[in-house]
Amino acid sequence: MPLKGLGDVKKAMEDLKQSANDDVTGVYLAGMKNIIEQTPAQSGGTRNSWFLSTKSQVSNTARKPSMNGSDSISSVLRGMPKNVLGKTLYFVNNSPPINLLEYGGYPNPVKLGSWIDGKYQILSSGGYSKQAPGGWVRKNLILMQKKIRTL
Repeated sequence: MPLKGLGDVKKAMEDLKQSANDDVTGVYLAGMKNIIEQTPAQSGGTRNSWFLSTKSQVSNTARKPSMNGSDSISSVLRGMPKNVLGKTLYFVNNSPPINLLEYGGYPNPVKLGSWIDGKYQILSSGGYSKQAPGGWVRKNLILMQKKIRTL
C-alpha cells in the first residue's frame, strides 16, 4: 500500500536540498570573488592567477596581468559546478609571491623596498604586504565558514 503524500515529502526534501546548494554556491562565489579582489596587486599578475577546479589542483601559474582579476573571476564563474554539496573544490593560486602575501615574510624592517618606476618604494610593513596586512585568504575562508554555518 503506497504512503499517502510521500511524493510531497520527497519534493519538499529535494527543494530543501536545492535551496541549500544554491545558498552554499552563493557563499562560495562571493567569497572567492572577495579573495580575488583583495589579492594585493602591483601589476595584477597575482590577482589574475586564481584557478577553480573540481577535478584536481590546477598547476597553472599565471594569466595576463589584470588589476580587476577578470580572468580569475570568469574562471570561478565557469568552473563552479551546478551542485556543490559533497564536492571538493580546488581554488588555487600558484603565483610565486602568493605565500609571502598571505603569510608574510618580507624583510622587517624594510631595507630598500621594491624598485618601481625608477625609485625604491616600500610596499610592506611588519613583514606583510601593506595591501593585505595579516593576509586575506584565511580571513575570507573564516567568513565563508561562518556564513555557511548560519544558513
